[in-house]
Amino acid sequence: MKISVITPSYKQATWLRRALASVADQTGAEVEHIIQDACSGTEVVDVCQSYPHVRLFQERDGGMYDAINKGWSRASGDILCWLNCDEQYLPGALAKVAQVFETNPDMDIIFGDVLLIRPDGLLIAYRKSMPLRWPYVLAAHLYVPSCAMFFRRRFFDEGFRFDPQWRAAGDADLVVRLLRAGYCSHHMRAYLACFTQTGANLGATVRATQERRQLLAHAPRWVWLGRPVLHSLRWLEKGLQGCYRQRTPIEYDVLTDDTSNQRQHIVVGHASFRWQAA
Repeated sequence: MKISVITPSYKQATWLRRALASVADQTGAEVEHIIQDACSGTEVVDVCQSYPHVRLFQERDGGMYDAINKGWSRASGDILCWLNCDEQYLPGALAKVAQVFETNPDMDIIFGDVLLIRPDGLLIAYRKSMPLRWPYVLAAHLYVPSCAMFFRRRFFDEGFRFDPQWRAAGDADLVVRLLRAGYCSHHMRAYLACFTQTGANLGATVRATQERRQLLAHAPRWVWLGRPVLHSLRWLEKGLQGCYRQRTPIEYDVLTDDTSNQRQHIVVGHASFRWQAA
């Protein structure tokens, strides 16, 4: 199965290099990588020229989610996903995803676990996911990082798109709409990607907090009234799913040098699940 990766970009050439390299060294899967850049200039062009497999489009857009929509409309893959500039895939991640899709033809959304890292590649925390439940997402937030989410193409062919009115919560909005429409999701217990805490991540902005509140305001009344219960159920399920436990050391290979495509091997004996400041 072919995987189409879309990377929305705007003046993030430094981080883009790592994202590009993390897709370029994937093995065992057919991959196309489309960069939707909002006219950042020649620096992005120079970065992308080092990766012949990359298709770069520079044009104005209505924000990150509009850019991803544009990229998906150009994509030819059976599996659609997006990778932001401050994220990177771990080795072999895309081959694992393709295999799960092939063996689970009824699954529309497949997602895995993520490592939260510092800009130097050192681990801050692990983030293990659990089954996606749309009331949990509306009551709190999308607890599956987007870099570990992959979609069978049929949702796009059937007319689902990001709503460009959102600037930070569009992924939560899309996932909720898909789940409520009956699309099936599946969690694979594997670390698939790294999310770099740069200090300027979109999810940590005031805009992101405001938009999460807007999503909740449009939720069914029982979700709004039942938030305390839904929070408790989500935390309980996370515990039962083992999201707060890591019994073995975490080993991963990550890109840390903007001038090299060589991954650094890192071993963490005692990792934490706690989301800390870098």
